[in-house]
Amino acid sequence: MKGGSLARRLIVAAWGIPLLIGAIWLGGWWTATLIAGIAFTAQYEYYLMQQAMGRYPLAEIGLVAGLAIVSLWQIGGMEALGWTIASLFLTMALAIMLTGRSHTDLLATFGGIVYPPLLGGSFLLIRNFEFPASTGLWLALGLLGAIWTCDTMAYAFGKWTGKHLLAPAISPGKTVEGFIWGVFGASLFSFTLWWFDLITWDLAIVLGFATGMIGQLGDLVESSLKREAGFKDSGSLLPGHGGALDRFDSLFAAAPVVAMYLSVRDQLFTLIR
Repeated sequence: MKGGSLARRLIVAAWGIPLLIGAIWLGGWWTATLIAGIAFTAQYEYYLMQQAMGRYPLAEIGLVAGLAIVSLWQIGGMEALGWTIASLFLTMALAIMLTGRSHTDLLATFGGIVYPPLLGGSFLLIRNFEFPASTGLWLALGLLGAIWTCDTMAYAFGKWTGKHLLAPAISPGKTVEGFIWGVFGASLFSFTLWWFDLITWDLAIVLGFATGMIGQLGDLVESSLKREAGFKDSGSLLPGHGGALDRFDSLFAAAPVVAMYLSVRDQLFTLIR
């Protein structure tokens, strides 16, 4: 069984990694389509878990709204994003009342729009960032690379040196030592990009922090959600890996941190110039 699981993971990685890198390298709507597909699938899995917990989200409305949010990230409609979210919330609140559902169903629906489309969609702001030139490309690729390095280091060295459980009630297999190794791996990968002059030193620090610290916390949040819903995996889209939410939970947590820093940094540079 373990051998079969490993084989399935390797097969998925063989086509999945080139697909991710290729779409991100091409940029534009290629990347946007990729992120929209990931967010849509992860959001669907999220709604299934909410239903397993006895809630009844307006999944169809939420999924369409999620695609709209990702599209706004791509076209740069940052000014419209806040108004869109507010309008969606009011529209869903009205729909919930008209269908006789509870406020928990409203929160479950809206939660699916925020996580993953709104959080995951921020990846597009990173990819489209071009100051200096090509920073967005390498930062986007670096985000995935740092997450993968973090996961690998946390798992491998956590198994080897782990003695203190990190969050036994949520994820019994994770250890404090594994968490620290993950932070180290993510930071090492991030500063390797800086060493080769692909990103600046401040972006390397933020990237390492976002993927090593926040990314691993995002993984714990998703584990908590699955435990409450009684799910082993969020889905079965990726054999050996689980669902889209399993595979990209760290990205949904780390990307907004990097995107937020880029926005603040860009505004400061604009003021200075």
